[in-house]
Amino acid sequence: MSALDRRMDLRNAVLQYCPSDRPGVARLIIDQSHPFFFDHPLDHVPGLLLLESAVQAAQNCATAPCYVSAVRADFIQYVLFDAPVTVETYTAEKNGRLCCKVEIHQTGKQRARIEVELTRQLRPLPKRETFQPGHGLPPCDGKPLNKVRPENVLITTPVVTDDHIETRLLPISSRCLFADTTQAVHPLYLLECFMQVQRYLNATADGDHRIRDILTGVTIEQVEPLADLSQGVFLRGARQFSDVGRGRLSRSAWLYAAQKPFAKCSIHTARVQSRAKKSVQGEA
Repeated sequence: MSALDRRMDLRNAVLQYCPSDRPGVARLIIDQSHPFFFDHPLDHVPGLLLLESAVQAAQNCATAPCYVSAVRADFIQYVLFDAPVTVETYTAEKNGRLCCKVEIHQTGKQRARIEVELTRQLRPLPKRETFQPGHGLPPCDGKPLNKVRPENVLITTPVVTDDHIETRLLPISSRCLFADTTQAVHPLYLLECFMQVQRYLNATADGDHRIRDILTGVTIEQVEPLADLSQGVFLRGARQFSDVGRGRLSRSAWLYAAQKPFAKCSIHTARVQSRAKKSVQGEA
């Protein structure tokens, strides 16, 4: 296996390559019984499943020991359950990294663009620690995180101030199917921790500044891979959204291990105007 953060459990395989398809084209497997991607009923394919398909497509292109150093996604339209979904991958070398551009298509329309960067790992990772059930860290209540299954709660209860929010990532539980990797913590596990913080703010603390109706993109960038969470991994970020213009908002957070930053996550959203406001603007 070339990718140190590759999935190993067959239940987590989300791509199906068919001999009749073009090289680099796969079909997305949408298993609505998956205990993480479909923790609760949904009316569209979750963005995390689209991200997972892009990461797996990129890892299938790896030829040397590497890890996912960046994922940058733009979500264009919802992916629904009523038609097949294709995943197309294009690769190129960029600054010594393998850059994989992935496009998600359904009914002839592009639904998402996702860029995945793979970086060669030149030194071995430290030995991975096993999960200790008695870690003593109380998990956050799953309700504000929109999680039904307790094993899918990945963070402690966030501490919120006027400007910032902080939480600790729970040790990886073997009961959580999404924790499945070979030698390194999967980047989407880290990104999901960040998104759980966003949902917590959305449900409990943010009032007027809550996540807007349209999620337009997410990113995660890693300086180096992490073997496990035994060092104590914290997430610290801004509570407020930043206005980046044209009705777009952004919010970011850093992940720290042993008090050193090693990854940054960001969420990008768009304001949705009310119908009344739209009609007034139309008349103007």
